Amino acid sequence: MKKQIHILEGLLILVFILTAGLLTIKFIYDINHEEVKTDYMWNMTFTNLNISDGSVSGNLSLNDNVINLDVSLKDDTEFFEFTIDVTNNGSLKAKIEELNIDEDKDNEILKYNITYLDDTPIKVGDILNSHTKRAIKVRIYYPKQKEKIYQRLNLKLKLNIKYVAIY
Repeated sequence: MKKQIHILEGLLILVFILTAGLLTIKFIYDINHEEVKTDYMWNMTFTNLNISDGSVSGNLSLNDNVINLDVSLKDDTEFFEFTIDVTNNGSLKAKIEELNIDEDKDNEILKYNITYLDDTPIKVGDILNSHTKRAIKVRIYYPKQKEKIYQRLNLKLKLNIKYVAIY
């Protein structure tokens, strides 16, 4: 009887060891073959930087999501305007979290507008749905003056638009 109990104990220990070993192998296999979830993708791009017809020449550059501009205007017949496409190629909605505009101008005369192509003002909190594109328009202009004291004026503008994902 004691011999049968020892055999039964040995079999139980063997089953326990084999079960633990198989669970360990399955755990390691699951780690090595884990699927990468690609359901949520984040891909915001700024492309198609185009200067509008009739604009004066200026220095314009794009680096990631920062647009740098340096332009001079001499009177109210001159302007500088460009458009840029913001594309959300990801599967998540995007929201403007920050809209930073740094300007360096030698006067208070030159003005600018930053809108969407349909002239709707761009603002923090605007949402860009997944797989969509929206054009942003920036226009620098010399407003009409009561007194014709036009002189060449310079404006440097740095526009930084930061989008965040909406989960």
